[in-house]
Amino acid sequence: MSTQEIVTKKKLVGQSKKEFLKAGYSLWNENVKSNTFDFIAKKDILKDLRSYPQKIVTKVLVDLDLFKKQASIELQLISKLISGFPLLVAHSAAGKEIEKATLYRRHSVSAISLKTLQLFFQYEKGSNTTKISKFAHRGGVFVNLSKEKFKTRRKRLELDMTILAKKVGISRQSLYKYEKGESFPKIKYFKILSNILGDNLDIPLDILENQFENISQHTLKDYKQPRSQLQKEVASYLADKEFNVLWFKSEPFDGLSEPNTDQSTANIQLDTLYPMITGVTSLNERSDSNRLLLINSLSGFLQKKAIWFLDDEDNIENLEPSKESSLLTLVKISDLEGMALIDFKNMLNKKRYPEVLRETKND
Repeated sequence: MSTQEIVTKKKLVGQSKKEFLKAGYSLWNENVKSNTFDFIAKKDILKDLRSYPQKIVTKVLVDLDLFKKQASIELQLISKLISGFPLLVAHSAAGKEIEKATLYRRHSVSAISLKTLQLFFQYEKGSNTTKISKFAHRGGVFVNLSKEKFKTRRKRLELDMTILAKKVGISRQSLYKYEKGESFPKIKYFKILSNILGDNLDIPLDILENQFENISQHTLKDYKQPRSQLQKEVASYLADKEFNVLWFKSEPFDGLSEPNTDQSTANIQLDTLYPMITGVTSLNERSDSNRLLLINSLSGFLQKKAIWFLDDEDNIENLEPSKESSLLTLVKISDLEGMALIDFKNMLNKKRYPEVLRETKND
Protein backbone atom coordinates (compact mmCIF):
# COMPACT_ATOMS: atom_id res chain seq x y z
CA MET A 1 0.00 0.00 0.00
CA SER A 2 1.05 3.58 -0.63
CA THR A 3 1.66 5.97 2.25
CA GLN A 4 -1.70 7.63 1.58
CA GLU A 5 -3.50 4.25 1.61
CA ILE A 6 -1.84 3.34 4.91
CA VAL A 7 -2.98 6.63 6.44
CA THR A 8 -6.51 6.15 5.05
CA LYS A 9 -6.73 2.61 6.40
CA LYS A 10 -5.47 3.61 9.83
CA LYS A 11 -8.11 6.33 9.99
CA LEU A 12 -10.84 3.96 8.79
CA VAL A 13 -9.85 1.32 11.36
CA GLY A 14 -9.97 3.91 14.13
CA GLN A 15 -13.37 5.23 13.03
CA SER A 16 -14.79 1.70 12.73
CA LYS A 17 -13.65 0.84 16.24
CA LYS A 18 -15.32 3.99 17.58
CA GLU A 19 -18.64 2.95 16.04
CA PHE A 20 -18.47 -0.50 17.62
CA LEU A 21 -17.57 0.99 21.00
CA LYS A 22 -20.46 3.48 20.77
CA ALA A 23 -22.78 0.54 20.01
CA GLY A 24 -21.72 -1.16 23.23
CA TYR A 25 -19.17 -3.62 21.89
CA SER A 26 -15.81 -4.37 23.47
CA LEU A 27 -12.82 -4.90 21.18
CA TRP A 28 -9.86 -7.25 20.98
CA ASN A 29 -6.95 -6.05 18.89
CA GLU A 30 -3.90 -6.30 21.14
CA ASN A 31 -0.97 -5.82 18.78
CA VAL A 32 -2.63 -8.33 16.49
CA LYS A 33 -0.63 -9.14 13.38
CA SER A 34 -3.14 -10.73 11.09
CA ASN A 35 -3.69 -10.54 7.35
CA THR A 36 -7.23 -11.80 7.90
CA PHE A 37 -8.83 -9.37 10.36
CA ASP A 38 -8.13 -6.06 12.10
CA PHE A 39 -10.12 -6.56 15.28
CA ILE A 40 -12.80 -8.68 16.90
CA ALA A 41 -15.86 -6.97 18.41
CA LYS A 42 -17.93 -8.63 21.12
CA LYS A 43 -21.18 -7.71 22.85
CA ASP A 44 -22.35 -9.43 26.02
CA ILE A 45 -25.84 -10.65 25.14
CA LEU A 46 -26.73 -11.00 28.83
CA LYS A 47 -26.28 -7.26 29.25
CA ASP A 48 -27.96 -6.20 26.02
CA LEU A 49 -30.87 -8.18 24.62
CA ARG A 50 -31.16 -6.22 21.39
CA SER A 51 -30.56 -7.99 18.11
CA TYR A 52 -26.84 -7.26 17.72
CA PRO A 53 -24.65 -10.25 16.87
CA GLN A 54 -22.42 -11.27 19.76
CA LYS A 55 -19.07 -11.44 17.93
CA ILE A 56 -18.01 -9.78 14.68
CA VAL A 57 -14.60 -10.45 13.11
CA THR A 58 -13.89 -7.25 11.23
CA LYS A 59 -11.55 -6.57 8.31
CA VAL A 60 -11.07 -2.96 7.18
CA LEU A 61 -10.14 -2.23 3.55
CA VAL A 62 -9.42 0.92 1.61
CA ASP A 63 -10.22 -0.87 -1.66
CA LEU A 64 -12.77 -3.68 -1.49
CA ASP A 65 -11.51 -5.13 -4.77
CA LEU A 66 -8.25 -6.12 -3.05
CA PHE A 67 -10.10 -8.64 -0.86
CA LYS A 68 -9.17 -12.02 -2.30
CA LYS A 69 -10.76 -15.46 -2.16
CA GLN A 70 -8.08 -16.89 0.12
CA ALA A 71 -8.57 -14.10 2.66
CA SER A 72 -12.31 -14.74 2.53
CA ILE A 73 -11.88 -18.42 3.37
CA GLU A 74 -9.71 -17.69 6.39
CA LEU A 75 -12.01 -14.91 7.62
CA GLN A 76 -15.03 -17.22 7.38
CA LEU A 77 -13.24 -20.10 9.10
CA ILE A 78 -12.04 -17.94 11.97
CA SER A 79 -15.50 -16.40 12.38
CA LYS A 80 -17.27 -19.73 12.30
CA LEU A 81 -14.95 -21.38 14.76
CA ILE A 82 -15.36 -18.65 17.38
CA SER A 83 -19.14 -18.57 16.78
CA GLY A 84 -18.94 -15.10 15.23
CA PHE A 85 -19.66 -13.33 11.95
CA PRO A 86 -17.25 -11.93 9.36
CA LEU A 87 -17.66 -8.33 8.18
CA LEU A 88 -15.76 -6.06 5.80
CA VAL A 89 -15.74 -2.29 6.26
CA ALA A 90 -14.44 -0.67 3.09
CA HIS A 91 -13.99 2.78 1.55
CA SER A 92 -14.25 2.13 -2.19
CA ALA A 93 -15.06 -0.50 -4.82
CA ALA A 94 -14.59 -0.48 -8.59
CA GLY A 95 -12.89 2.91 -8.34
CA LYS A 96 -15.85 4.59 -6.60
CA GLU A 97 -16.72 5.30 -3.00
CA ILE A 98 -19.02 2.65 -1.55
CA GLU A 99 -22.62 3.83 -1.42
CA LYS A 100 -24.36 4.61 1.83
CA ALA A 101 -27.02 2.20 3.19
CA THR A 102 -25.97 -0.40 0.63
CA LEU A 103 -24.81 -3.95 1.18
CA TYR A 104 -21.95 -5.30 -0.91
CA ARG A 105 -20.55 -8.83 -0.93
CA ARG A 106 -17.12 -10.18 -1.74
CA HIS A 107 -16.62 -13.95 -1.82
CA SER A 108 -19.72 -14.50 0.37
CA VAL A 109 -18.66 -11.95 3.00
CA SER A 110 -20.76 -8.84 3.65
CA ALA A 111 -19.08 -5.50 2.98
CA ILE A 112 -20.35 -2.05 3.95
CA SER A 113 -19.10 1.52 4.23
CA LEU A 114 -18.36 3.25 7.53
CA LYS A 115 -21.54 5.29 7.12
CA THR A 116 -23.56 2.12 6.57
CA LEU A 117 -22.06 0.66 9.75
CA GLN A 118 -23.28 3.74 11.62
CA LEU A 119 -26.76 3.41 10.10
CA PHE A 120 -26.86 -0.29 10.94
CA PHE A 121 -26.22 0.35 14.62
CA GLN A 122 -28.65 3.28 14.70
CA TYR A 123 -31.40 1.27 13.00
CA GLU A 124 -30.88 -1.73 15.29
CA LYS A 125 -31.07 0.63 18.26
CA GLY A 126 -34.31 2.10 16.95
CA SER A 127 -32.93 5.64 16.65
CA ASN A 128 -32.80 5.73 12.85
CA THR A 129 -35.46 5.04 10.23
CA THR A 130 -33.00 4.40 7.39
CA LYS A 131 -33.26 0.78 6.36
CA ILE A 132 -30.36 -0.98 4.71
CA SER A 133 -32.39 -2.47 1.90
CA LYS A 134 -30.14 -1.76 -1.10
CA PHE A 135 -27.51 -4.19 -2.30
CA ALA A 136 -24.86 -4.02 -4.99
CA HIS A 137 -24.75 -6.78 -7.56
CA ARG A 138 -23.64 -7.27 -11.14
CA GLY A 139 -25.37 -4.61 -13.21
CA GLY A 140 -25.89 -2.02 -10.50
CA VAL A 141 -27.60 -1.41 -7.18
CA PHE A 142 -30.88 -3.19 -6.40
CA VAL A 143 -33.54 -2.93 -3.70
CA ASN A 144 -34.74 -5.77 -1.47
CA LEU A 145 -38.39 -5.61 -2.52
CA SER A 146 -41.02 -7.35 -0.40
CA LYS A 147 -42.84 -9.72 -2.74
CA GLU A 148 -45.76 -9.93 -0.29
CA LYS A 149 -46.27 -6.16 -0.17
CA PHE A 150 -45.85 -5.91 -3.93
CA LYS A 151 -48.45 -8.56 -4.64
CA THR A 152 -50.94 -7.30 -2.03
CA ARG A 153 -50.84 -3.68 -3.19
CA ARG A 154 -50.96 -4.54 -6.90
CA LYS A 155 -54.09 -6.62 -6.39
CA ARG A 156 -55.67 -4.03 -4.08
CA LEU A 157 -55.24 -1.40 -6.81
CA GLU A 158 -56.40 -3.92 -9.43
CA LEU A 159 -53.39 -3.25 -11.59
CA ASP A 160 -52.88 -5.62 -14.49
CA MET A 161 -49.29 -6.84 -14.90
CA THR A 162 -49.10 -5.64 -18.50
CA ILE A 163 -50.34 -2.15 -17.64
CA LEU A 164 -48.07 -1.88 -14.58
CA ALA A 165 -45.06 -3.06 -16.60
CA LYS A 166 -45.64 -0.29 -19.15
CA LYS A 167 -45.93 2.32 -16.39
CA VAL A 168 -42.64 1.16 -14.85
CA GLY A 169 -40.86 0.74 -18.17
CA ILE A 170 -39.90 -2.91 -17.80
CA SER A 171 -41.14 -6.21 -19.17
CA ARG A 172 -44.13 -8.10 -17.83
CA GLN A 173 -41.81 -11.05 -17.13
CA SER A 174 -39.63 -8.88 -14.87
CA LEU A 175 -42.65 -7.90 -12.80
CA TYR A 176 -43.63 -11.55 -12.39
CA LYS A 177 -40.12 -12.27 -11.08
CA TYR A 178 -40.45 -9.42 -8.55
CA GLU A 179 -43.74 -10.83 -7.34
CA LYS A 180 -42.25 -14.31 -6.96
CA GLY A 181 -39.12 -13.01 -5.25
CA GLU A 182 -36.92 -14.37 -8.03
CA SER A 183 -35.33 -11.01 -8.83
CA PHE A 184 -35.23 -7.47 -7.50
CA PRO A 185 -35.67 -4.03 -9.09
CA LYS A 186 -32.91 -1.53 -9.67
CA ILE A 187 -33.23 1.69 -7.71
CA LYS A 188 -34.80 3.70 -10.56
CA TYR A 189 -37.53 1.10 -11.14
CA PHE A 190 -38.13 0.72 -7.40
CA LYS A 191 -38.78 4.47 -7.13
CA ILE A 192 -41.39 4.28 -9.90
CA LEU A 193 -43.05 1.27 -8.23
CA SER A 194 -43.14 3.18 -4.93
CA ASN A 195 -44.83 6.14 -6.60
CA ILE A 196 -47.52 3.80 -7.95
CA LEU A 197 -47.93 1.27 -5.13
CA GLY A 198 -46.93 3.36 -2.11
CA ASP A 199 -43.96 3.65 0.24
CA ASN A 200 -42.25 0.99 2.34
CA LEU A 201 -42.20 -1.67 -0.34
CA ASP A 202 -38.66 -2.57 0.71
CA ILE A 203 -37.56 -4.68 3.65
CA PRO A 204 -34.23 -4.40 5.52
CA LEU A 205 -31.36 -6.73 4.78
CA ASP A 206 -29.52 -8.57 7.51
CA ILE A 207 -25.93 -7.66 6.72
CA LEU A 208 -24.68 -10.78 8.52
CA GLU A 209 -27.17 -13.26 7.09
CA ASN A 210 -26.08 -16.23 4.95
CA GLN A 211 -22.43 -15.46 5.50
CA PHE A 212 -20.80 -18.83 5.24
CA GLU A 213 -20.28 -20.40 1.89
CA ASN A 214 -19.86 -24.14 1.59
CA ILE A 215 -16.08 -24.42 1.64
CA SER A 216 -14.97 -27.57 -0.11
CA GLN A 217 -13.43 -30.58 1.59
CA HIS A 218 -10.36 -30.05 -0.58
CA THR A 219 -9.89 -26.52 0.78
CA LEU A 220 -10.37 -27.63 4.36
CA LYS A 221 -7.84 -30.38 3.80
CA ASP A 222 -5.23 -27.77 2.95
CA TYR A 223 -5.83 -26.04 6.29
CA LYS A 224 -5.40 -29.32 8.11
CA GLN A 225 -1.83 -29.65 6.88
CA PRO A 226 0.75 -28.85 9.62
CA ARG A 227 3.48 -26.41 8.60
CA SER A 228 6.25 -27.27 11.08
CA GLN A 229 7.70 -30.36 12.72
CA LEU A 230 6.20 -29.45 16.10
CA GLN A 231 2.80 -28.98 14.47
CA LYS A 232 3.09 -32.37 12.80
CA GLU A 233 3.76 -34.03 16.15
CA VAL A 234 0.75 -32.34 17.74
CA ALA A 235 -1.50 -33.08 14.75
CA SER A 236 -0.57 -36.76 14.92
CA TYR A 237 -1.38 -37.05 18.62
CA LEU A 238 -4.64 -35.11 18.31
CA ALA A 239 -5.83 -37.20 15.35
CA ASP A 240 -5.69 -40.26 17.64
CA LYS A 241 -7.91 -38.39 20.07
CA GLU A 242 -10.58 -37.46 17.50
CA PHE A 243 -9.45 -33.83 17.30
CA ASN A 244 -8.39 -31.92 14.20
CA VAL A 245 -6.73 -28.55 13.83
CA LEU A 246 -7.04 -25.88 11.17
CA TRP A 247 -3.56 -24.40 10.70
CA PHE A 248 -3.29 -20.80 9.53
CA LYS A 249 -0.30 -19.12 7.94
CA SER A 250 -0.38 -15.59 9.31
CA GLU A 251 -2.60 -15.46 12.38
CA PRO A 252 -1.72 -14.78 16.02
CA PHE A 253 -2.55 -18.45 16.58
CA ASP A 254 -1.32 -21.56 14.85
CA GLY A 255 -4.75 -23.04 14.40
CA LEU A 256 -8.25 -23.50 15.76
CA SER A 257 -9.37 -26.79 17.19
CA GLU A 258 -12.17 -28.41 15.25
CA PRO A 259 -13.66 -31.25 17.32
CA ASN A 260 -15.93 -33.66 15.48
CA THR A 261 -16.74 -31.37 12.56
CA ASP A 262 -18.55 -32.02 9.34
CA GLN A 263 -16.68 -31.63 6.05
CA SER A 264 -18.17 -28.27 5.16
CA THR A 265 -17.87 -24.92 6.91
CA ALA A 266 -21.62 -24.41 7.05
CA ASN A 267 -22.02 -27.51 9.22
CA ILE A 268 -19.14 -27.03 11.65
CA GLN A 269 -20.39 -27.83 15.13
CA LEU A 270 -18.57 -26.60 18.22
CA ASP A 271 -18.61 -28.02 21.71
CA THR A 272 -17.88 -25.22 24.17
CA LEU A 273 -16.29 -27.71 26.56
CA TYR A 274 -13.38 -28.05 24.19
CA PRO A 275 -10.85 -25.41 23.13
CA MET A 276 -11.35 -23.31 20.04
CA ILE A 277 -7.96 -21.68 19.99
CA THR A 278 -4.87 -23.78 19.82
CA GLY A 279 -1.26 -23.56 18.83
CA VAL A 280 2.28 -24.84 19.11
CA THR A 281 5.24 -22.84 20.27
CA SER A 282 8.73 -22.81 21.73
CA LEU A 283 9.33 -20.36 24.54
CA ASN A 284 12.98 -20.12 23.57
CA GLU A 285 11.88 -17.53 21.00
CA ARG A 286 10.62 -14.18 22.31
CA SER A 287 8.16 -13.90 19.42
CA ASP A 288 6.65 -17.28 20.35
CA SER A 289 6.35 -16.23 23.98
CA ASN A 290 4.52 -13.07 22.87
CA ARG A 291 2.13 -15.14 20.79
CA LEU A 292 1.33 -17.26 23.80
CA LEU A 293 0.50 -14.15 25.82
CA LEU A 294 -1.65 -12.91 22.94
CA ILE A 295 -3.65 -16.12 22.79
CA ASN A 296 -4.14 -16.05 26.52
CA SER A 297 -5.64 -12.58 26.12
CA LEU A 298 -7.88 -13.66 23.22
CA SER A 299 -9.09 -16.70 25.15
CA GLY A 300 -10.16 -14.48 28.03
CA PHE A 301 -11.82 -11.98 25.68
CA LEU A 302 -13.85 -14.67 23.91
CA GLN A 303 -14.43 -16.63 27.13
CA LYS A 304 -13.44 -19.73 25.20
CA LYS A 305 -11.03 -22.40 26.31
CA ALA A 306 -7.65 -22.45 24.65
CA ILE A 307 -4.94 -25.06 24.65
CA TRP A 308 -1.31 -24.38 23.81
CA PHE A 309 1.28 -27.07 23.17
CA LEU A 310 4.83 -26.41 24.31
CA ASP A 311 8.10 -27.87 23.13
CA ASP A 312 9.44 -30.45 25.58
CA GLU A 313 12.45 -28.23 26.27
CA ASP A 314 10.25 -25.38 27.53
CA ASN A 315 9.88 -24.82 31.24
CA ILE A 316 6.37 -23.73 32.21
CA GLU A 317 7.73 -22.48 35.55
CA ASN A 318 9.55 -19.73 33.63
CA LEU A 319 6.19 -18.12 32.90
CA GLU A 320 5.20 -15.55 35.48
CA PRO A 321 1.45 -15.20 36.12
CA SER A 322 -0.59 -12.14 37.02
CA LYS A 323 -3.64 -12.27 39.27
CA GLU A 324 -6.31 -12.50 36.56
CA SER A 325 -8.18 -15.72 35.78
CA SER A 326 -7.50 -17.69 32.61
CA LEU A 327 -9.08 -20.28 30.32
CA LEU A 328 -5.74 -21.31 28.89
CA THR A 329 -4.36 -24.83 29.24
CA LEU A 330 -0.64 -25.40 28.72
CA VAL A 331 0.60 -28.90 27.92
CA LYS A 332 3.89 -30.32 26.75
CA ILE A 333 3.78 -32.22 23.49
CA SER A 334 5.32 -35.34 25.03
CA ASP A 335 2.44 -35.50 27.53
CA LEU A 336 0.10 -36.34 24.64
CA GLU A 337 1.86 -39.58 23.84
CA GLY A 338 -0.11 -42.51 25.18
CA MET A 339 -2.78 -40.25 26.70
CA ALA A 340 -6.24 -41.80 26.40
CA LEU A 341 -9.09 -39.78 24.89
CA ILE A 342 -10.96 -39.60 28.20
CA ASP A 343 -7.83 -38.35 29.98
CA PHE A 344 -7.30 -35.72 27.27
CA LYS A 345 -10.86 -34.44 27.61
CA ASN A 346 -10.61 -34.43 31.40
CA MET A 347 -7.44 -32.37 31.12
CA LEU A 348 -9.24 -29.81 28.96
CA ASN A 349 -11.96 -29.46 31.57
CA LYS A 350 -9.39 -28.43 34.17
CA LYS A 351 -7.42 -25.22 34.33
CA ARG A 352 -3.85 -26.40 33.95
CA TYR A 353 -2.63 -22.83 34.32
CA PRO A 354 -5.07 -20.93 36.56
CA GLU A 355 -3.74 -17.43 35.99
CA VAL A 356 -3.12 -15.13 33.06
CA LEU A 357 0.41 -15.24 31.69
CA ARG A 358 2.28 -11.99 31.84
CA GLU A 359 5.90 -12.49 30.84
CA THR A 360 8.82 -14.86 31.11
CA LYS A 361 10.89 -14.58 34.27
CA ASN A 362 14.21 -14.62 32.50
CA ASP A 363 13.53 -11.38 30.55
